[in-house]
This record gives sequence, structure tokens and C-alpha cells, in this order.
Amino acid sequence: MNPCRKLRSRLLAVAAMLTLGAIMQAAAPVRPAAEPAGVPLEPRTVYLTFDDGPSRNTEAILSVLREEEVPTTFFVTLAEREDDSDAYAALCENGSRVALHCSVHDYDRLYESARSYREDLRELEAGLRELGIPYETLVRLPGGSLNAQVDPQVLREILTGLSRDGYTVFDWTVTSGDDGGEGQPVPLPPEEIARNALERGEGQSSPVILLHDSHPFTTTPEAARQIIRAYKARGYRFGVLTADTRPLVFSDWWDVLSGD
Repeated sequence: MNPCRKLRSRLLAVAAMLTLGAIMQAAAPVRPAAEPAGVPLEPRTVYLTFDDGPSRNTEAILSVLREEEVPTTFFVTLAEREDDSDAYAALCENGSRVALHCSVHDYDRLYESARSYREDLRELEAGLRELGIPYETLVRLPGGSLNAQVDPQVLREILTGLSRDGYTVFDWTVTSGDDGGEGQPVPLPPEEIARNALERGEGQSSPVILLHDSHPFTTTPEAARQIIRAYKARGYRFGVLTADTRPLVFSDWWDVLSGD
């Protein structure tokens, strides 16, 4: 099977497992027997997460969050450090948290080796400290912890090193598709993004929704508004992820799904 199709099938299997409400624990999906430490996700709580920012698109997202009085978790890069350093401070408003994505969103550079990944992560942390931005030692790998574009051994070394050094790795349970990840042209209509988030989160007590606040995805702010209002109407609260949150790592399921 083509590696990308194989990966996609496994991710779909993970998603199916996550959306089976009958096997959801009080706050998190059922996990393999060796359950990791950490604070579980709260039941009936949505966790909005935004990757790849901040950008000129982020202020519109922050405006929506202020109006709706909802916090979120931003997995940031350093793309705007030189042009708009003030954008980073605004991310901490309203109880929202800043977490770690990457310094430069360049897969070739990031994933050349486990060492190159950690060099990029150190650069990101140093940049945030220089800006005076408080951040969580909470990491989301670009592309997630199951990634067909990365050598599996390199990925395992990265994840092992992060765990050893006290970082919390967190993927997601719902993809909104706002980045056109299934081949659609971007930006997608906000109604489509919101529909994806709601349909793919059906049956989840604690959906962790992947969105993006980088510039090309200009319809994401309005989509976020629609997602928030729809989940509020269903009686959900909204929360943030922290370094103390119990990890959710796709690759933990790799052996389970492959039968290895």
C-alpha cells in the first residue's frame, strides 16, 4: 500500500476509535494498558487549538475568542517574530495558552534528524523567552506524531527524547480541514470547516479540534465562531491544554493498529 494511503487509513482508524462514545472514559479516549500520567481532559469540554501562527490572521481569531469568552491553545512558530512581535503577547489573553509547534515550518530542516528537530525546538523556546512570552512545555509536532513525510526511526527518536526531557506531546482528535489537507483549495468556506469540526467530533466527550491561524486560512476566524456557538448550543464548555495534560500521541496507537 502507498505509504500516504496507509498512514491515512491508520489515522482514520484512530479517529474512529476516538469518536466511539461508548468506549470513552470520563474524560479521554480509551488508551492502551500502560496509561500515561497527567491530568485527563474534562468531559463535555471542547479544546480549540490553533497551529502555525501567529500571523496577520490571528487578531481576527482573538477577536472571536474575546466576543465568545472562550480560551484556546496556540501552538506557535517564530514566523512573525521580526515583523510583529506584539502579536505573541496577545495570545495570552483570556486564559489562552501558548504552546510549542516549531521555529520554522520546514519539514526538510525539521526532520532531517532528531538532533535537527531539537535544535529547532530550542530556537523556538529561546525566541519566546526573548519576547517574554510564557509558554507551556507542550509540543505538537508539525504534521503530527504519525507523519508519512518523516523517517519512522527519526520520529521515534524525537518522541522518545521529548518524553525523556519532560515535554508533553499532544496531537488532536478532530481535524477541521481548514488547511485543505484533503486537497481542497484554500480558504475553505467557513460553513464547511465548522461542519467538519462538528461531524468529526460527534460522540466525543472532549474533542480537541485542529485549526490554523496562519495567513492563508482567512476563513478560519468565522469558522471558529460557528464552531464555538454550535458546541455551546450542545452544552459544551471550552478548555485549554497545558503541560500537565495527559498526552495524546497518535504514534502510541501505531503498534495497536498495525498489529506489530
